[in-house]
Amino acid sequence: MNETMSTRGSNARGRATARAIESAVVRLATEHGAAALTVDQICTEAGIAQRTFFNHFDTKEDALLGKELPRIDEQRTREYLSSRSIGVLSGALHLVRIPAVDDVDQELLRARIAILRTSPALAERQAMRMLPLADEVQSIVKLKLKDLDPNRSDGELDTSAALITQMASALMLSSALPATDGSSPRTVHDLAWIWHRLL
Repeated sequence: MNETMSTRGSNARGRATARAIESAVVRLATEHGAAALTVDQICTEAGIAQRTFFNHFDTKEDALLGKELPRIDEQRTREYLSSRSIGVLSGALHLVRIPAVDDVDQELLRARIAILRTSPALAERQAMRMLPLADEVQSIVKLKLKDLDPNRSDGELDTSAALITQMASALMLSSALPATDGSSPRTVHDLAWIWHRLL
């Protein structure tokens, strides 16, 4: 997301309009497929003019992926780096603050994930948007590992930090939504009983 896009619609009305556009585009993509959509169809569905659409999003893909991105939680990062009692992986799961999600947003998120599963191009675009965040998490994890074992080589620290970040990303994605059967989301703590046998 470019800087211009991130500053658009910063007031409550603008956020509501952006949300209406996002809901419309996700609904249409779910029904007709993402590739077939046009900005005209999205505008008709959202009840807005094209000018309004482009005031909020550069492309239909941007609207499909949404404006809100997770970000690093600075307070949790400080706690993670300063406390030896916080687990490397379990603590990494809490470094990222996910935008607040209400029931409507959860449905939107579920639909987005389903669309990403059917569109490799969109999934790649979303991964590219998330890459700076993943790099930041990996840097923080590396600092934690370096504090725990200052004698490790940079290569070992980089490899371990990359793997821990990948595991944390996968666990965060799987726990982002409640299970469809209403049970609690799975977390890394569900593996505590077998953790010592994983390697």
